[in-house]
Parts: sequence; C-alpha cells; structure tokens
Amino acid sequence: MSIFGRLMPRPNWILLCFAGAVLVALVDPRGHAWLAVGGLLVWAAGAIVIAWGLRRSAMVPVAVLTAGVGLRLLTLLVEPQYSDDLFRYLWEGRVQLAGLNPFLYPPDDPALAHLRDDTWASVNHRSVSTIYPPGALLLFRGVSATLYAPLGWKLLAAAADIGVLLLLVVIVRDRGGRAWAPAVYALHPMPILESAGSGHLESVALLGLTAAVLLWDRGRPAAALLAATGGALIKLLPAVAAIPALRELVTTPEVPERRRIAAALAAALGVTAALSLPFLDAGLTVGRGFNTYYDAWAYNASLFPLLLKLVGDPGVARAIGVVIGAALCAHAAWRLRDPARLALFVAACLILLSPVVHPWYMLWALVPALAVGAWPWVVLATTALLSYLVLGTYSPATHSWSEPAWIPWVEYPPLMLAVLWCWLTRWRPWTPPPSPQRPPSP
Repeated sequence: MSIFGRLMPRPNWILLCFAGAVLVALVDPRGHAWLAVGGLLVWAAGAIVIAWGLRRSAMVPVAVLTAGVGLRLLTLLVEPQYSDDLFRYLWEGRVQLAGLNPFLYPPDDPALAHLRDDTWASVNHRSVSTIYPPGALLLFRGVSATLYAPLGWKLLAAAADIGVLLLLVVIVRDRGGRAWAPAVYALHPMPILESAGSGHLESVALLGLTAAVLLWDRGRPAAALLAATGGALIKLLPAVAAIPALRELVTTPEVPERRRIAAALAAALGVTAALSLPFLDAGLTVGRGFNTYYDAWAYNASLFPLLLKLVGDPGVARAIGVVIGAALCAHAAWRLRDPARLALFVAACLILLSPVVHPWYMLWALVPALAVGAWPWVVLATTALLSYLVLGTYSPATHSWSEPAWIPWVEYPPLMLAVLWCWLTRWRPWTPPPSPQRPPSP
C-alpha cells in the first residue's frame, strides 16, 4: 500500500482542511495577499490529497461531507474579503424595493441619492447598470427584503452550494463514478470561498444546472428542461442543459414524452416572460450594462491576449472570440447529448476565449467536470487561486487593481498539460445511465 493509501482519508487530513480554512479566514487578502493565497493553495492541496485517497471508492465518507458543510458554515462568519459583488446584489434589491428598475438606474444615478447607505458605498462600478437576468434580480429583492446584510446573501449562496454538493454525490454515483469527485467539491476552497465566502450567484445558478443533469440522468427530460430554465434565470449558462431535452422534443418516438417536454417548454417560456415583465420599461437600455462589460473589461484572460496580439484591435479580437466560441458551442450542442458534457464544453470555451475570467467563473467548468470525472479542471480551479493575488493591489477608493502579468502564464498551462495527458491516456468520461427515452451518450 502506498503512503497515500495509508494516510487517507483519516480525520487528521480533514482537520488540516479545517485548520487551513481558519488560517485563511483570519487573513485579509487585501493586506496580505501572498499569505492568504499561500494558505489557499495549501488548503486546496489538502483537499486534492484527500480526494486522491478516495479514487477507488464509490461512497463519499460522511466525515468528508460533514467537513465540507462545516467549512461553509465557518466561512459564513467572515466578512466578504475576496469579492464585493454581493453589495451590488443587496443594493439592486433595495432599488427594486423602492419601486425602481435597476436597468434604468445605475447605482450612482442622482435619482437614487436618497437610497444611498453603507451598502451603496461598497458597490463596485457604480456607473454601470445591472447585467443580471430577471430571476437574479427578484432574488436580490427577496434577500434585501428579508435580511439586508452580507450575511443574507452568504446564507443563500452557502445553502445552494451545499445543494450542489449533495446533487453531485448522487450524479456521480448514478454514473458509476468515484467518490473523489464530490470529495474535491466538498473540500476545495474555490466553491467555498465563492459561495459562503463571497455570496456569488454561481452556486444558486449551478444548483439549477446540477438538478437538470440529475433529472436527465433519471430519464426525465421535461423536468430537466425546467431545472435548467430555473438556473438560467439566475445566470444564463445553465440554459445549455436544456438543449438535450429540446432535442428529445424533436427526436423521441414517445408521444407522451414529447407532450411533457412541450408543456415544460411552454411553462419555461411563460415563467421567463412573467419574471421579465417588471423590467421591460427599461426598453433598449436593458443591454447597457452588459455592453459596458463586453466592451471595456479585461482580466485574467487565457487565449484572448493571443487574439489581441494577432489582430491588434480589442473590439475585433472580442468579435473573433465570440464567433469562434459560438461555432464550437453550436457544434457541441449538435453532437453531445449529455447535458453535463455540453455544459463543460461551453464553460471551457467561455474560460479560454473570454477577455474576462474571474476566479468564480471556474465553477462553471468545475461542477460539470466533476459530474463526468474530468479531473484536469480541478487543476485549473487550484491554479486559479493565484488570481486572488490582485487583491494585494486593490484600491477601495477607486475599486481598481493592477493585475500581475505573470499569473495567467502559471495559471493555465497546467490545465493544458493535464488535458494533453488525458488525451494521451485515452481518458473516457463517466456517462449517464441509459433510459428508454434515449440511447447512451456517444
């Protein structure tokens, strides 16, 4: 037996993860970036070592799941240090409670001056109006009405993230996978920091995505379509998990199943329209915030700097990236029948081609990757922790930072090498169980 086999998964390693979480929780990355990121890397290494010990096990130990929940509860107690996005969530909820449309009024609009408070002072990019889908905006409103404080959003995000973890356990089991995948998600700092720590929307939207994958695996495409729609109303990417169900609408020979999918599609469109109705008075200004995001922002990019170097013009480089990504994703949507594999492919295109890649974007690839057993994305979720080093240069007065140019050169090559290794060793993904409605995934 190897040394790893003798050491794992014993409680001392789980205690090490807890100790690492406590260490990181006590360090402000905006004042001690290297110390904080070093702690995160050690924490991630501990999570990977524990997961490695479960590579032949089909069952996730209760101790690992308990440690994952405990880490999220512990992180709830710490002020958001790695991102200030949740202050915008709270502010836009406050704007809606005042009867105003956040698409029409960016945070620094004089019409909102009477609403300004400490939350407004912590909002970043106050000149930019909202970019979020209607489901997210209504969640903002609900949380701000219930608990107008960072803890309100952190509680919601942490609860959703625990839901994602539990769904991953079931998905991996159904697909004949191994316990290392949900164990990584339970213990790795990336999902914990970005849900319980920063309160990002990703965990809520990913709950819809993972629910859609599970329902698809269980042979319920109509329900999978509804779950994917629920996630897409929070953030758009879970919509790709509805594509296999829409394919079933056209290809399945079962008339009752076609009717169920058609009814689910009608319900999804109806709910989307109903939730969008309160914001339609914004008219063409709905896309104003997203246009700013698309045209002006760049951070932690992978292949985009290469496109920019080739063409010289940022606008042209962005357009080329969109065209390439759209073509690749369209081909994948036509070819892939597994919503988890399709979601992973689309997320990979987003991460590799986008000019803006925040650390929490890695979760869009990590979750479906764990559902199919694609371990290289665990590597990226770990090296992406280096991107938090920008917080050491963060200016609270201007909400700006200076990005170290070397980080992407260290962050992305390990992913490429891991993918190459999988290709050379002919890695095959875990696949959903076959059902009477569809053949197995290719």
